[in-house]
Amino acid sequence: MPEKPISDEEIAYKLVRLYVGEISRGGEKRRMGLDTIINAYFYTLTRLKRKKDELGMFETAVKEEEAAADELGIPIGEEEMPFEKELKRAAKEAKKELERRTNEKD
Repeated sequence: MPEKPISDEEIAYKLVRLYVGEISRGGEKRRMGLDTIINAYFYTLTRLKRKKDELGMFETAVKEEEAAADELGIPIGEEEMPFEKELKRAAKEAKKELERRTNEKD
C-alpha cells in the first residue's frame, strides 16, 4: 500500500519539535517563549512551501525541455545520440588499424 505523503504542516511541526529538542538538549540557557516557537513553525512552513514551488518550476521546465526535444527528434537520457554510433564505429576502425599496424611491425 503506497504511503500517504506527509503534509507541509506536519513536516514543519516535526522540524520545529526537533529544533526545540536539540536546543533543550544542548543546554541552551536562553528561554524560548511561545512566540519564538510559533515563529519557527511558520518560518519553516513558509520555507517548505517555497521549496515546493521551486521544485514545481523545475519540473515544469524539464517537461517543457523534454517536449521540445521530442518535437525536434533529439533523444534524451539513456538513448544514444545519432553521432555516437558514428563515433563508436570510427573508434572500432581506429583500434583495428592500430592493431594491424602493430602486428605488421612484429
